Amino acid sequence: MLETVLTAFVEEVKKKVAEFEQEVTLHSDFRQLEDLMVSLTNQVLATTVTTVRERVLTRPAWVSALKRFGREHGLRFKGYRSTTVYVYPGLRMPLKSPYFGPRQKKRGRKKRGPNGRGIHLGLAVLGVVKRGSPQFVSDTGKLAVLCPSFDLANEVLRDRGISLNVKTIRRYCRDLGEVGLVHRGKISLRDEAALAGQTLVIGIDGGRIRERRPKRGRRKQGARHQGYHTNWKEPKLFTSYALDAQGKLVTAFPPIHDAPMGNDDAVFAVLTAYLQHLDLGLVARIVFLGDGAPWIWPRVERLIEAFGLDRSRVYQVLDYAHAAQNLSEIVELVPLKHRQQTFRRWKTLLFYGRIAELGDAIRTTLKGGKRTRGVKKWRRYFQKHALRMQYHTFQTAHIPCGSGHVESAIRRVINLRLNAPGTLWTRKMAEYFLFLRSPLLSGRWQIFMKNVSRRWSPAFT
Repeated sequence: MLETVLTAFVEEVKKKVAEFEQEVTLHSDFRQLEDLMVSLTNQVLATTVTTVRERVLTRPAWVSALKRFGREHGLRFKGYRSTTVYVYPGLRMPLKSPYFGPRQKKRGRKKRGPNGRGIHLGLAVLGVVKRGSPQFVSDTGKLAVLCPSFDLANEVLRDRGISLNVKTIRRYCRDLGEVGLVHRGKISLRDEAALAGQTLVIGIDGGRIRERRPKRGRRKQGARHQGYHTNWKEPKLFTSYALDAQGKLVTAFPPIHDAPMGNDDAVFAVLTAYLQHLDLGLVARIVFLGDGAPWIWPRVERLIEAFGLDRSRVYQVLDYAHAAQNLSEIVELVPLKHRQQTFRRWKTLLFYGRIAELGDAIRTTLKGGKRTRGVKKWRRYFQKHALRMQYHTFQTAHIPCGSGHVESAIRRVINLRLNAPGTLWTRKMAEYFLFLRSPLLSGRWQIFMKNVSRRWSPAFT
């Protein structure tokens, strides 16, 4: 079969090239030849992949192993059924596949709905995602979450010979996101041996997007649509990266990004899921880095307790830029002619972690109601986080004092796609896109797609 396909392909190429050469003039466009070759290559590629896949799916020994694997998951072989699969680069190819369904109960009515439907288990084991081949789903999803819009992604895919529509592209983004979220915390990871002896830095901050929520109640008379709310929503993003003993980035460990759409507890629940799949015993030091947001640090403390981390190798750092910004708010209370000199002096105290001396300086410098306001600000922010503001000590130990890494991740993961002007998101689609953009922009897309392809493999499950 394959030999026939390849022979026919070669003959067709020779024929088309000869015809094109005969028709070449001074006004000929060689892009037509390139487009023709792409079309022919895509057809033979899809046919070859489908032929090999169907051979594997009908091989007796392989099907026997698949049946045993299915029984372990409560599935029963129902025979071969015809289906279609989108094969790279976007051609829909028919094939036969072993079909499995849930074991029937001895009594009672037949189960209906999602839990009662079957699955083409052989295709799932071979990496097919909702009837889309791994490479096809990877390219489609990658361009959809990277381009500014689905329409532009569709245009780019069309130029590459992948003919789809916006609805199909959106559906595959949703399907890929659903698969990823089921295994969130694991599916973007591999054997992270590069962490051995390194410093693991975890930065946490929040971004902003506009969430689209339908209005409740009856539609107004004469209105064509029910309408919707467009409130701001703050997805919380965390990023994790590794530094060596000298404070240099460990490139062998790609950063980890994720940004769930839930509340403050949700981001720490997702962070916990990731940390559970990392061997923290290999890490020399763990650094938690964030701003002065009150929701961060109590949850960091609970996370440290939950993992039983040795506090002698755990550091909590409040971003130096945020601390300096809050200090400048107190300096604004100082008379104008003394502000610059005062800010330099107080900033030095802040950098060396002399927070008590900073409080004394505020009390001495300010008078009356301004002193009351300045001391209150110092007590609520600087005194509360004094141990997280030992910047000179951190710098000497090659521990980062700034949250530039997480700020950059918020800009790339959230702002450049989900916070565009006039862009509104439903919560589910925003969750999918935030999740999919995270491994793509952190360099973990190939790891993610490899794990997606083997999500039904016994080695992964």
